[in-house]
Amino acid sequence: AGCGSTGSAPDPGTPPETAAGTPTATPTETPTRTPPEQRYRPQLLDVALVSTWSEPGDLDANRIASLPRGQPAVVAFRYRLRVPSGTINLKEGVDVLASDDLVVRRNRDMDRTVDTAGLYTWEDAMTFETDDWPTGRLTASVAIGELQLHRTSDPRTATFDLVA
Repeated sequence: AGCGSTGSAPDPGTPPETAAGTPTATPTETPTRTPPEQRYRPQLLDVALVSTWSEPGDLDANRIASLPRGQPAVVAFRYRLRVPSGTINLKEGVDVLASDDLVVRRNRDMDRTVDTAGLYTWEDAMTFETDDWPTGRLTASVAIGELQLHRTSDPRTATFDLVA
């Protein structure tokens, strides 16, 4: 429910951390477990082309599959991140590709401030001019980087058609 620039409340279903903040690795752990240093990686939950975006929830409400060339392309994305209390510095990045060719890349630094440590979800968007983009099937690839701990989400993509 609560996605927005202020973040949502911590997830009560999140398991508590150890007193030091990260579990101690032991040689008997199975290799399929998430390493402690990866537990704080941002996670992209959804990416879509939308008709307009002005607030959290627009990613779902305004999702579209195609866009006329010359109209602004609005790429919306929702991500989740475990945050200690205070301010966290992020980099939001969007690549738009035609086949495997880069059409445009944009990165933006973003600071998020929270009062209490926990798992937070945010929704945001970037707008692009499409006048010189090729028509056809395009892919928007989004990734989120957490700058203090140098952790980056796995990219998540959305495909859409740019029509003449």
